[in-house]
Amino acid sequence: MAADSGAIHDTLDLVLFSAGGWRVGLEARWVGASRLAPAQATGCAIETLLGFASTAPPASATPTAPRQYLQFKRPGGRQDVLVGSPVELVSWPASAIHPLPPLLAARTGLRGLRALALQANTGEQALVLLFDASGLT
Repeated sequence: MAADSGAIHDTLDLVLFSAGGWRVGLEARWVGASRLAPAQATGCAIETLLGFASTAPPASATPTAPRQYLQFKRPGGRQDVLVGSPVELVSWPASAIHPLPPLLAARTGLRGLRALALQANTGEQALVLLFDASGLT
């Protein structure tokens, strides 16, 4: 029997957003909803949860970018977390996701950082940091 040329490829649904001047992704199953945050929004910021507060952002960081609330699914309920815009839902091929090398995994101060991926944007490639949201509190 011939191989099916229309076979479905393994993908991972991710929610991408900005944090600490980087593009960041979480597995979509941990996010229940998103909504625009008011200009003077307060609350739990994703930078604090991930450990960006203790690192210097890259030169491309834009602190004036609009913020959104992501609603994280938790065993005890849901938690609203402030993230940077834009927020987008994507299906990413598993082959484009690269586990964090062991040395970096052992030395990073970013909580839950598990993988890196390159996202093609209009001819450019952007590094995306992928986090495991299951342990973030």
